[in-house]
Amino acid sequence: MGFIGSIISLPYMLVWYTVWLIASLTRPLLLATIVCMLTNPKAAQAKVKLIITTFQFLFLSKDKKWKKPEDPENFFKDDEGVEKKTIIFVRHGESTWNDTFNKGDRKLGKFLMGFVPGLIKSFATEWYFLVSGKSDESWFFDSPLSEKGQQQAEGLRKFLRDTNPEFSTPKEANLIRLLKGEGDEKCQLTSSNLRRAISTLAIALQDRLDRRIKDDKILVLQELQEASINPDALSIHPPKGPLVSSWMDSERVKDIYATQCDPSRNLGNKPLKGNGLQRLEKFCYMAFEEIDAGAIVATGHSYWFRAFFQTYLPYSFEHVSKKKKLINGGVAGFTLMRKKTDTGYKYMIDSSSLVVLYGGF
Repeated sequence: MGFIGSIISLPYMLVWYTVWLIASLTRPLLLATIVCMLTNPKAAQAKVKLIITTFQFLFLSKDKKWKKPEDPENFFKDDEGVEKKTIIFVRHGESTWNDTFNKGDRKLGKFLMGFVPGLIKSFATEWYFLVSGKSDESWFFDSPLSEKGQQQAEGLRKFLRDTNPEFSTPKEANLIRLLKGEGDEKCQLTSSNLRRAISTLAIALQDRLDRRIKDDKILVLQELQEASINPDALSIHPPKGPLVSSWMDSERVKDIYATQCDPSRNLGNKPLKGNGLQRLEKFCYMAFEEIDAGAIVATGHSYWFRAFFQTYLPYSFEHVSKKKKLINGGVAGFTLMRKKTDTGYKYMIDSSSLVVLYGGF
């Protein structure tokens, strides 16, 4: 075979050897997996349950589908009876799921070149967790922060540490002081029950949490859980039970999980028959009825946040938040208003109060 023939046959040889390698490894890997699962049936059962739940959500859930509510502006013609709360959205850093499947800010060529190796790495990691009996660890399910995600959270921490509120606009200064626990009003920290959100808040506000302010804990809420049918949006935390940190978390973050988080109102994974709008409405209700604070930091997710802006900003008000995602580690704050009507409570964002503090959309 000549040189040109060798070059032409090279791709076919690579495919053949890849298939041969996979076929050769499949049987011993399968046998090893079965043996490991039988020696630790409890962990295996938990992982199988997660896999079953994943397929249930993929094929049966309508978490991202709901009827568009009425324009909130119709209920806020005047200020009579209007209550107000300051809400600060913090989007989580990039997760291991994002690192594997989303291009993010990488160039397309670089993402495509690294996709297959990244996919192999992710499945190998997941397989290791399965055979080693680590049922509370996962690359895909309730995916934790990636290294880049941790850096993004550290970026927000540095911003809060280095930014002097005196040189910011009054609205920005108020949000910065609230995030740092130095505002004139009480500011309650809350987070989605997904690990990447909790870890982002723990890293970004570590300086605040290190001060151990009395009763200053992260309230973990199912209501902030992402609206998605993907496995990375399924929470592994048991209802009202101990929180599960990940192998990616530092010892300090793990300590925050254990001692400075409050899971007492976490209802566990979102219901199969529910949808994101129900959680948006419940969060608004909780903000006024169940959380005794004038301001609330809500750490969560891109689709949930975008749906919130689309639902509660006046429909006539054009803003980038309705069309684009808040970037990983980004921060936006606003005033949420509530008014009681004949058909129940209605909510609307005061469009003039909306401030993009960090990162942008």
